[in-house]
Amino acid sequence: ANREAERCLTCGEHSICEWTCPLHNHIPQWIERVKEGDISAAVELSHQTNCLPEITGRVCPQDRLCEGACTLRDEHGSVTIGNIERYISDQALANGWRPDLSQVVESGKRVAIIGAGPAGLACADRLVRNGVSPVVFDRHPEIGGLLTFGIPAFKLDKSLLARRREIFTQMGVRFELNCEIGKDIPLTTLLDDYDAVFIGAGTYRSMKADLPNEDAPGVYDALPFLIANTKQVM
Repeated sequence: ANREAERCLTCGEHSICEWTCPLHNHIPQWIERVKEGDISAAVELSHQTNCLPEITGRVCPQDRLCEGACTLRDEHGSVTIGNIERYISDQALANGWRPDLSQVVESGKRVAIIGAGPAGLACADRLVRNGVSPVVFDRHPEIGGLLTFGIPAFKLDKSLLARRREIFTQMGVRFELNCEIGKDIPLTTLLDDYDAVFIGAGTYRSMKADLPNEDAPGVYDALPFLIANTKQVM
């Protein structure tokens, strides 16, 4: 990680890698902290824009985003930004780093969040850091959405999401899992009981190829298969 960080040219205050990142992560800034050996400062910067850096460091398509835009790409090969992000997150969390919410002032507000996928978790993270109490509802038995149930374990270790759930809980996020809104709890109940409702239901509907017999017995859509398989091995 240090060797890769040293390769970074620090192109400017708002480098192209930062602008091509969908989250606009402060990439040059936390790479500078890695150069200085300050992993805690690096991970603090990382969490300013991303509540799941240990996940995006593993599964984000960096080659099409930040690394694809790296100034060094064509002549010397891109700085491996994803690997650095993964390294600082893993190191900091393994060393006991946790988000510091000691200065947060409680607002007394409560927000219901439907869906414990990336959108719902990001919403909960922003809210709890601003003194709002989030309650996250999800029909599945674990958080993560498609991160947990759509990506096989050999690609993304499920213990990462389990650890992140513990961190969110310590931060003050409450999870109501195995709870389907509209079935176990009416949506109107959330609208009545909470100051706001955020809907991050995800994209679980599979695309069809319009091929003959694609609904025949023995033909399975990929997403339901992955979800069922993950639940079986959890």
